[in-house]
Amino acid sequence: MQGVVFLESLAGQVKSFAATVAAGAAAGFCYDYYRAVRKAFRLKKAGSLLGDALFWLAVTAVVFLMLLWGNWGEVRLYVFIGLGLGALAYFRLLGSTARRLMHYKFFLLFKAWKLLTRAVLLLWAATLFPFRLLALILSYPLKCLRGPSVKARSRLKSAFHRVAAKGAGPAGRLKARFSRLAFWKRNKQI
Repeated sequence: MQGVVFLESLAGQVKSFAATVAAGAAAGFCYDYYRAVRKAFRLKKAGSLLGDALFWLAVTAVVFLMLLWGNWGEVRLYVFIGLGLGALAYFRLLGSTARRLMHYKFFLLFKAWKLLTRAVLLLWAATLFPFRLLALILSYPLKCLRGPSVKARSRLKSAFHRVAAKGAGPAGRLKARFSRLAFWKRNKQI
């Protein structure tokens, strides 16, 4: 049967056009959602470029699938008209309301994240409180003993150096005197 042309019914054509209008509206919604994400996360130039590339890849895939479903993937002039009309209808009728809802959604997510992090930090501080209290209680007596122990250590060290310097003869005493002059080589005490 050559030369037989199958014409698409009017209902099929309306379905195809409605699918392209729906694809245009879906693309408009995806764009608004992407803008809300970009604003919420404050993407820099590199993040915006990567996001734009991913956005257009995703929108192209969605539009392609909707075209396959609606008119078997045929690309004709009415497809572009339907995509444009769908996007225009979305931006005129639903765009501002959808943007407000998206911004409110990200605002609530941000507040919930902030509340969750504060709760975790408070729980962490409550968990560490007994250990910090114990460290504080134990560190006070140790701080009181620190002063006399540092002084005793210093006196013992100087006495040892004097004994060692006397036992080493003139060369040892000379070395001890030079080491006292070399203040930059001394160990700093805490």
